[in-house]
Amino acid sequence: MNLRLETEFSKADLLQEVDALKKQIDDMRPLPDDVEGRVMQKLRLDWNYHSNAIEGNRLSYGETVAFLMEGITAKGKPLKDHLDIRGHNEAINFLLSIIKDTRPISEADIRALHKMILVEPYNTEAKTPEGLKTTKRVSLGEYKTSANHVKTATGEIHYYATPEETPAKMQELMEWYNEASTNPDVHPVVAAALFHHKFVSIHPFDDGNGRLSRILMNLILMQKGYPPVVIKMDDRQNYYSLLSRADANENWPFVEYIAERLKSSLQLYLKAASGGNIDEDEDLDKEIALLKMQLKGGVVAQEKKSEVGIDRVFFNSVLPLSLKIVEKSKNFHEYFFGDSFWFVFQYYEDMRIHRPSLVIVNNNPAPYKELLGKDRLAIHFHARFSEYKDPNNVFNLNIVLTISFDLFYYQIFLDKDLIVSNLYHDKLSAEDQNKVIKCFIQEFKRQLTENLKSPKS
Repeated sequence: MNLRLETEFSKADLLQEVDALKKQIDDMRPLPDDVEGRVMQKLRLDWNYHSNAIEGNRLSYGETVAFLMEGITAKGKPLKDHLDIRGHNEAINFLLSIIKDTRPISEADIRALHKMILVEPYNTEAKTPEGLKTTKRVSLGEYKTSANHVKTATGEIHYYATPEETPAKMQELMEWYNEASTNPDVHPVVAAALFHHKFVSIHPFDDGNGRLSRILMNLILMQKGYPPVVIKMDDRQNYYSLLSRADANENWPFVEYIAERLKSSLQLYLKAASGGNIDEDEDLDKEIALLKMQLKGGVVAQEKKSEVGIDRVFFNSVLPLSLKIVEKSKNFHEYFFGDSFWFVFQYYEDMRIHRPSLVIVNNNPAPYKELLGKDRLAIHFHARFSEYKDPNNVFNLNIVLTISFDLFYYQIFLDKDLIVSNLYHDKLSAEDQNKVIKCFIQEFKRQLTENLKSPKS
């Protein structure tokens, strides 16, 4: 079998970077059990959520975690969405058993995995050769018996292998896999990425081909000692676009994409092994905490509004958040002649509302001490980007976050939109911080877009 293309791809510098990261991790082994466990749990939860979400599963990340970790079903969400998550998780267990047995995958294994991810037969919408709407029964572990071509966003038909061609093409794929995966000149990332594309281009089953292709790709990687790749729901269009380019024989961009995603997984290992925090935006999932509180009989406040509580909220949550926003805002520094960030502390004194002198944001608590002793109504965090560097369209951007203090809650608003509401004993989580920063960036984008569309005369 001619593996010239696979061999050429395997010489890429990017794959040497992947192997260098893997070697760093291998040199640190054996890793502590808690490190290995935390990383694999995170990757597995991400994998279960994103791979199903790409295919239309409606469970949120939090609902997925609650279902897999606690057995809690999401109220109002379809049973099938829960079954798909459970089936996908069981397929990963089966995948791990194959790896443990150190044997190559077979077509029988692929059929078994297909049964696991779909759980039970069901009917789905389809079209007749004449284009009429109909339904068809999706069988488990059996190759398709009718065409499963799809209409693309442009209205064109994307053709997969016919039912008659499928058995022979699957046999060819397995022969290619057996040779590519044992050839020392073919990098595992190349073999895994190309297997993924070849499998999807056959589309051997009536449904579940996308999820199964990602499972099989990760099986190939994990058999060679690499962690799994997670393709994020947010990156779905880019992922589909690269698969389409591979259909037109532009294979390297897709291989490159998988290699970059693998680097992210490897870097996660390194970060965890170094004692770093591996949580991301969607991981620090407040939905779970709230759900558990509800199960215990409702949200229980541990304290009411007080000077001590507000001081703690400011120094432990608000100030670190503001410094993070300042850091993220450095990305826009080159486009404006200036930027500045400050707090305004709004409070009652002598029955009047005061707005004292502006306090510039910094990591030194001294400037804030006196103002934090007041009976505050709110704290306003201001960000100003001054003089956009276009001589024909100079403008400023102004963004204000407001932190208000209720009897039991502190709340963060952008304009009048509530972003976060926490009890005083709850520190802003990484998820909360990223939610606020995301809203901040979206507001920056909104104002920028409006000014660019409507230049100042």
